[in-house]
Amino acid sequence: MLIETQSLCKRYGEKTAVLDMSISVKEGEIFGLLGPNGAGKSTLIKMLTGLVFKTSGEGQVLGLPFGNVKARKRMGYLPELFRYQEWMTGSDLLDFHTELYGLKKDKERNRRIFSRVGLLGQEKYKVGTYSKGMQQRIGLAAALLPDPTLLFLDEPTSALDPIGRKEVRDIILSLKAEGRTVFLNSHLLSEVETVSDSITIVHKGTVVKSGSISDLLGSKTMVFVTAENISDTLLSNIKDEFRGEISSVQNGFSLTVSDRAELPKLSAMLVNGGARLFEIKAQTETLESVFLKVVGEEASA
Repeated sequence: MLIETQSLCKRYGEKTAVLDMSISVKEGEIFGLLGPNGAGKSTLIKMLTGLVFKTSGEGQVLGLPFGNVKARKRMGYLPELFRYQEWMTGSDLLDFHTELYGLKKDKERNRRIFSRVGLLGQEKYKVGTYSKGMQQRIGLAAALLPDPTLLFLDEPTSALDPIGRKEVRDIILSLKAEGRTVFLNSHLLSEVETVSDSITIVHKGTVVKSGSISDLLGSKTMVFVTAENISDTLLSNIKDEFRGEISSVQNGFSLTVSDRAELPKLSAMLVNGGARLFEIKAQTETLESVFLKVVGEEASA
């Protein structure tokens, strides 16, 4: 595992920011971290990057203890709330961060990074004149400077329009294709669902659900049928065939099937059984529904 933690805790006086965090991140994957405001996500990232010290618990990043200089040299980090020197140009900013990383200045490397984040041609303008989206991009550019093995992105698309979000998504996927590991924290559930290999949902400083996308969403499909002339015998046969509970809805019923491939069979049974079929609508589980379910259950508990 590239990142491994056991029972991480962080307290600020009497306030507990992270209560009990145990996570695992595999090398070369896109790891999505989800949770409501105040769940401890940003604090967890700060502990993993060595920006704050843990109160208790254990863990390693890149096989080394939190804050280890050798590990930090292999990391890139884009914080959620950042402010860069507005009087600097984009090129000045990357040169400044190059010195902070202890790297040699390299104009060609900077040009490649500007091109990658969509700012090529804008590098001579002052950061203070950049739009919010451009400032997000220059932050991503700074995070890419050390050619990181592990990249932490805290709300990387928060200020971007749909086109910008798509471009950042493409960058994240290209980083994975290069064998890098991306630790992604975002409130945009659809973005996380689209790119992540595995996801951990946290709430009130603890992990409430974790697993791969396929494990979290499952393969079952909820089917909503609109039809008339559905006999009790036909409903009973459908229930036996698909081994699922049927719930009555207006002008039809709903049924959970194991796979979308079952839909043609269901259609044939309805038609051959004398029903007048108007519509079959399939709906798979979404990350949003899983998130609301587990966070809601945790909040109720």
